[in-house]
Amino acid sequence: MPFSEETSTTPQSAFPAIGYVFHSSGKQQQYRRHLQVQDPNQYYVITEGDIDRLFLEFETKGVTHAHKRSVEYIISMFLKDATREHQGKYLFTMKDLKEYLGIIRREYSVSFYRKNVTYLKKLFRIAGIDLAESLKAPSEINVDLTIVTIEDIKNLIQLIDSLHLSWHFEDWKKDQFVTAMLLMAVTGMRVSELARIPLKDIDLKNRRIYLTTQQTKTKQARVVFFTEELQELLDDYIQTYRPNLHEPLATLPQLQRPFRRKSPLRNQKLRPKHMRKFFAQEWDRRNGNATIKKLLMGHSIRYDINALHYSHHTIDELQDTYDRIFGNLRFISL
Repeated sequence: MPFSEETSTTPQSAFPAIGYVFHSSGKQQQYRRHLQVQDPNQYYVITEGDIDRLFLEFETKGVTHAHKRSVEYIISMFLKDATREHQGKYLFTMKDLKEYLGIIRREYSVSFYRKNVTYLKKLFRIAGIDLAESLKAPSEINVDLTIVTIEDIKNLIQLIDSLHLSWHFEDWKKDQFVTAMLLMAVTGMRVSELARIPLKDIDLKNRRIYLTTQQTKTKQARVVFFTEELQELLDDYIQTYRPNLHEPLATLPQLQRPFRRKSPLRNQKLRPKHMRKFFAQEWDRRNGNATIKKLLMGHSIRYDINALHYSHHTIDELQDTYDRIFGNLRFISL
């Protein structure tokens, strides 16, 4: 996001997360006295010490490593996209914050937006930024009703190919992006899960990925499968570009950044999270077993008596069912 030095007078109704507030005295005033910029009073200031204190709070609470990584990712994303560095400090204006939260709200899930608001409020309180009390997460439930079909994903691939031909995508970035998106589409994995799985843990020969309790959202280990088309794409990507096998196929920023920076992608409906939605919808369209879909997608079976106590399957049985449903699924023409 380009850094703006303009002050903002947008009323609360234009963006419900932030109300109209004035800069508080105290800590922020002390920071501003030392800023060598034009109109320093328009800026809010965050220091490395403020960030360290935030992380210390989470560490002393004994949060999980995954929780801490989530906080670090969100704070780093905010600092990179909404602030600029000046004299070892991070500066932003009211307008910068509104634009940043606007993008998060439009392009990401409600839960991710809530996390951003929660963690930024904690950071702002530590930094003495009075905006903390004006940040509010949405109370409404935002259900994503997007319908995703095979044709939708094929159209997305064609768009990426056109960007590649016009030099907006380097060869390896294009192949990495397409392979990662399609892998989520045929496995039902979450974006966060894909970003936690090193390439070495993908069983290419048997078309399987074993997810550990540290890699899944529900903390339940599971196995997912992929199609022969993805087997070919993954093998070709690894053989062609020789990536570090201890790293994931793609990171969260690598999957999300193109949708912010490339307007043709930004203006179409699909996002990385919709690949998992496609898996669920396409499985239903092909009359796949609902319990097996839950197991493959890692849905909670805590209150599902049938799945919890009776409907048990071997890995081979699960894969046989998967191949019957998705065995002929292809996105790229031969």
